[in-house]
Amino acid sequence: PSSVSLYECFDSFTQPERLDDENMLYCSGCKKHVQAMKTVTLWRIPKILVVHLKRFEYRGTFNRSKIGVLVDFPLDGLDLDSHAPQSSVAQDDFVDDRVPMMYDLFGVVNHYGRMGYGHYTAHARRWDETGAEQKWAEFDDENVTDVANTDSIVSPAAYVLFYKR
Repeated sequence: PSSVSLYECFDSFTQPERLDDENMLYCSGCKKHVQAMKTVTLWRIPKILVVHLKRFEYRGTFNRSKIGVLVDFPLDGLDLDSHAPQSSVAQDDFVDDRVPMMYDLFGVVNHYGRMGYGHYTAHARRWDETGAEQKWAEFDDENVTDVANTDSIVSPAAYVLFYKR
């Protein structure tokens, strides 16, 4: 695909997956290696969420390439309620099910280039003593410039996303 949403990435990441012959699990009950089902779930939703996008793939020993698909991610209002842990045990001090799992982006690391070499830049919201502002800045080596159009923040170069609740 030419683009995919961050929500689709989360959905794909949390889908059950049958382990193949090369990754079988040893079952202590039957004492055999079995093709088990693997499921990734979020147990706790953090205050700061760091999303590392898979941008490189290995297709053999000498065949490695960069994945240039645009991952469309929201700057504000990333809603992870559908991936929130379901409280089946007594309420504790760490998880409050009443708090919406909404995140706002405050930083992005970008990678330009190919596997093995390239250039990194970053976008970040400006901060002051009261917290994050709506204004964004771009950091490119020693150059820091204001971002006039936030549409430039969502790009195929995005590599690591930083969200806060």
